[in-house]
Amino acid sequence: MRRAFPSLAMVVCCLALGSCVPWTVRPINSDGDADGGPKVVSAAAYVDSIWTAKLLPAVLNSAVDAPALLHALAASPEGAEARYGHHEPNGPVYFTVKGEGVVVGVDTRSRSGLALVDVAPFDGRADVSIQIGPVLRGTSLRDATGLVRFTDFVNQLQYADVGNELNQRVLKNVLAGLDRNRLKGRLVSFAGTLEAASQADPPLGELVPVKLTLEEKR
Repeated sequence: MRRAFPSLAMVVCCLALGSCVPWTVRPINSDGDADGGPKVVSAAAYVDSIWTAKLLPAVLNSAVDAPALLHALAASPEGAEARYGHHEPNGPVYFTVKGEGVVVGVDTRSRSGLALVDVAPFDGRADVSIQIGPVLRGTSLRDATGLVRFTDFVNQLQYADVGNELNQRVLKNVLAGLDRNRLKGRLVSFAGTLEAASQADPPLGELVPVKLTLEEKR
């Protein structure tokens, strides 16, 4: 009986198929895509890189005075958003705002505490609410300046982590040591970001502060 051997053509075909891989495998690492795409970085490292050098100057330099924004909103919300707002594609409109006023109330019924501030002309009613924690809500600090872009990150989870880390940085750098029980009646100077909202009460609601300075009690 003769032993069967594979033909030369069959051997060549098998070798060719064995050398072909129908997909590309790329390792996940912190150096990002070889073509210069988004990089995998920790949220803390990213915020460290932009907080002082870019984000704070962007908010402080673009912030509109609260009385001017309030006047513009009263005249035309659409006009105020067009003039002062930062528009996210298919998303909310954000404002960067600064001012000073008197704390006329403090709402600590939930962990998302608010300081209610009356700005000039003073009438005893709150015009701005400032988030004072210990939990901060929203992503206005991430989204209001246009500095932090979704395309800078590899996925939605990393983008969300940066928003959370920015809020944590406010708690650590701006609100640490704040005595929420002794705010009422104090004069405060503030700057920060907020999401525009129709029919909000107060009109400028839930500002995330990057600056919050307390003066002596009135």
